[in-house]
Amino acid sequence: MRIASVETFPISVPLATPIKMAHVTIAESHNVVVKITSDAGVVGWGEGVPAMDVTGENQGRIRAGIDDLGARIVGRNALDRTGIWLDLSRTVYGNTTAIGAIDIALHDLAGRTFGVPVYELIGGARRDRIPALSLIGSGTTPADLETFAERYAHGYRWFKLKLGMGSIDDEARTMLGMAGEHDDTVVAGDTNGGWSEPEALRFLDQLAGSDVRFVEQPVMAMAELQRLADRSPVAICADESARSLDVLLALGKTAIAGVSLKLIKHGGITGVMRGAALCDQLGLSINLAGKVAESSIAAAANLHCAAAMSDTAFGCSPGNQGIARDLTAAAPRFEAGAFLVPDGPGLGIDVDESLLGNLRTA
Repeated sequence: MRIASVETFPISVPLATPIKMAHVTIAESHNVVVKITSDAGVVGWGEGVPAMDVTGENQGRIRAGIDDLGARIVGRNALDRTGIWLDLSRTVYGNTTAIGAIDIALHDLAGRTFGVPVYELIGGARRDRIPALSLIGSGTTPADLETFAERYAHGYRWFKLKLGMGSIDDEARTMLGMAGEHDDTVVAGDTNGGWSEPEALRFLDQLAGSDVRFVEQPVMAMAELQRLADRSPVAICADESARSLDVLLALGKTAIAGVSLKLIKHGGITGVMRGAALCDQLGLSINLAGKVAESSIAAAANLHCAAAMSDTAFGCSPGNQGIARDLTAAAPRFEAGAFLVPDGPGLGIDVDESLLGNLRTA
């Protein structure tokens, strides 16, 4: 079975409520959907979501990358996912989001060809429910604690507080309030590299004795992050400073406790699962993070990875949470604060091309 065509569709995915982070507020995301069709007529779908500060790819670059790399794989064995991933990774430096979108589509196509879910192609499911790591953060303690209480009442149990928007002391009080409220919650924080080293240490010291699971990327520079990990009373997770699988090898020799794996920065499902295997060997906990305002395509890919990898101690946050419009009539099922891993063929979600047309921007 050969690859007959690779098509790209630029789309805009809006959020129902904008999400604030230390350096930016996200109201929508300009993504690229890829459709790969085999000569047997089987279709696979993938998605690339931009994050200029992480991968250097915006919508235009992602689309150009998929168009260029896609032309190179037409005629190749559609089931040779690893071979194609390796060849594309060696063909061009970077472009991990474009490569990842192609890789997701090839996994979807293979699963549909064999009539099995993607998780069966990558080792089998170790879990069928994935607690949703819910993002909270405004920089205001009363507002954030109110949101926390509302989401807890709706069944959420895993929470990540976005930091770096209010005062350090206020945000420490917010996190301590969340961590101390219920015995059955997991609470983490994420600064997206927004603090200086002294600011981060001042915050972390206030968490001593708490049940906070981890704080992600309190500073940007790797050397500073390592020093904080040596002194921090809570676990430190690397994200923006760990942009490639090569960096994981160095992290295993430090006090950093975990790493955020992403489809966009590691080259799709193949890259994320390779990263998960490295983390197993190095003793690093995994945070599997979708990019805010991804559609159900990328969200489903994240869920299949989360189902198959051995460790999800730092949580999973599919990025379709809170989107106002999607391109599938039936998104991955969500019950009591957790996603049910889709069990249909491929990604287990069906793209509605009329809905795709409604999101399309060009």
